[in-house]
Amino acid sequence: MGQHTALRSRTLAAVIINSPMSYTVLARKYRPQKFADVIGQDHVVRTLKNALEQQRIAHGYIFSGHRGIGKTTIARILAMALNCKSSNRPVAEPCGVCDSCREIRDGSVGAMDVIEIDAATNRGIEEVRGLIATASAEPARDRYRIFILDEAHQVTDAAFNAPLKTLEEPPSWVVFMMATTQPEDIPQTIRSRCQHFSFHAVRFEEIVNHLRLISQTEELTVDEDALALLAEAGDGSMRDALSIMDQAISCCGNNVTAEVVRGLVGSVSTEVLERVMNAVHQNSSDEVLRIVDKLMVEGQSATHFARQTVRFLRNALVAKVAGIESPILQISTDEKMRVSNVAAQFGEEELTRFLQIMLRTHGDVSYKQEQRFHLELGLLKLVHAQRLLPLEQLLSSVSLVDAATAASSAAASRPAAGSAAQRSGISPATSPTERPATNKATPPAFTNRPPGVPPMGGGGSPFGQPASKPSPFEADKARKGRENLSSGPTAPGDGYEPTDGPPVADARPMSQSSQPMPGAFGSTTNGSALAVAPRMESPGAAFKAAPDATHDATLDVDAIREAVLQAMETGGSQMLVHALEEGEWSGEGNQVSIQVEMSESMIELSYTREQEKLSNQAATRAAGRAIKVRLVTGAASSAEVKPRRSHAPQAGSSESIKTRASGEPVVKRMMEKFGAEIRIVMDRSER
Repeated sequence: MGQHTALRSRTLAAVIINSPMSYTVLARKYRPQKFADVIGQDHVVRTLKNALEQQRIAHGYIFSGHRGIGKTTIARILAMALNCKSSNRPVAEPCGVCDSCREIRDGSVGAMDVIEIDAATNRGIEEVRGLIATASAEPARDRYRIFILDEAHQVTDAAFNAPLKTLEEPPSWVVFMMATTQPEDIPQTIRSRCQHFSFHAVRFEEIVNHLRLISQTEELTVDEDALALLAEAGDGSMRDALSIMDQAISCCGNNVTAEVVRGLVGSVSTEVLERVMNAVHQNSSDEVLRIVDKLMVEGQSATHFARQTVRFLRNALVAKVAGIESPILQISTDEKMRVSNVAAQFGEEELTRFLQIMLRTHGDVSYKQEQRFHLELGLLKLVHAQRLLPLEQLLSSVSLVDAATAASSAAASRPAAGSAAQRSGISPATSPTERPATNKATPPAFTNRPPGVPPMGGGGSPFGQPASKPSPFEADKARKGRENLSSGPTAPGDGYEPTDGPPVADARPMSQSSQPMPGAFGSTTNGSALAVAPRMESPGAAFKAAPDATHDATLDVDAIREAVLQAMETGGSQMLVHALEEGEWSGEGNQVSIQVEMSESMIELSYTREQEKLSNQAATRAAGRAIKVRLVTGAASSAEVKPRRSHAPQAGSSESIKTRASGEPVVKRMMEKFGAEIRIVMDRSER
């Protein structure tokens, strides 16, 4: 009775499939029945056919990969090859006409020794126990008893633990085949007992060629753009592409066009995406919003449009990096042309930034409310990102602006430098070399900026502010340059080797906190200057020509004192300036000693190596030979203390102290930046 019922079921199924009144969808009608018909899985087909020819049959297989790419199909073909009656052993290609092949091909529920189970429904431990009991019995007719578990990752963990022993040491006639889209959900203990085959997504060209072949077989008229849209909508799945093609045929008959397919899948044309990117390039936020409004009125999905924009930008970036003919770019010819046009308008960094913005926008549109608002915001960000400048370009622009400001400052300070040179005894021939001053330098043109779009802000720098300070990199570079310059003429005791040579000229921006020295260097404006080393006779010549005369020459202590104080004040060492003004100055040979009312520890803290270099260099310029300035601890007599310079206000009242304090550079910056005011001033120099 049971066999009769099974036979009647198989006959009924065959009648339903072969009846002229029934319709078989394209995905089932053109399902591969041999290994040679499988598309896009050559690595799997080649391995399985070689195993069949060599009779190396495993007892467990796991087929994993994307949906609709042939996992269950290959499992059925393998089952037909194992049980095919055309030979007394498994064959590399099933015949397709024997009873075993026909039962498996038709999907008959009464197939004797091939059991196909939906693991999503039969996922419990009781069902798996029944499967194990069935596996213990020998095949009723065929060579192998084969179990095909579709969606195997749906089986529970407890049910997976039940067949471990059977999978490890199965009967010789049992073969397990598991198809899954999530192989990571299958326990490692199961995977280690099976051969794992990872399926690839079907390539774009392969889907297009297969759809074209089917359309010719079905006598359909399908244009190339429609085939490309179907392949793109399939997203690597042959079954998805065939299902959408079935739907398009039902919609418009035998003539399938791109507009019909685009309406079915809910996508917009690449022309619209190109218009959006053209509006971004033209810095037209209004045009972008108009395009979005038109799409929303037409009923387009914001999520789907965001996904298409992400894909379009990715293709444009690939075209920019790898070229329009790259195999990575799997799109139609028309879309390649449009992607190439967009890639030519933007740089690689800009396209990368656009792609990152749209990826984030796609996430916001997909999982948040008010999808249209998030989409509009993301597209406006593309327009705003077009106005951004690379950090390197900003730094180079600031450097040019600072160099222009420094050139103007140096030109204005040359008369002052000449007077200082005359005051220090240097001849006019040894003054700084005259150079044509550049009053203005134009920053480089901003690349990739649409015509008519001004830089952000205003003023002399791209930041919209005057170039009042150089970058930290330029400040550090200026500091190192000063150290190199100041390491030149020093006292002979410091290892100075005097040499004759041509004048040395150096030009670089300097920070406001470390100004160049007066006389040889031009005074600064807005924290920048061109530092030009003076052309002066080498002190070494004097040492070599007349060494005794150098020591006998009388030092002009007052001139040296004035030069050192000016250098210290320019360098921002105000506390040290007050101590030097009240100290007792004396000179002997090539050394100037200053007796200050400070302890040894205070001298080491205040008179750093950098300030020592500045003072030695200033004294050397003032004396015309190498001079070393040394600070000595001790109280200066009130009768011999030099009076303070006239430009500094006397500390006689609280008002004069406040006036002096307000002139400090640090205090000025704090007052300008925070709007502060001076309330209490403590003058410790009088104590």
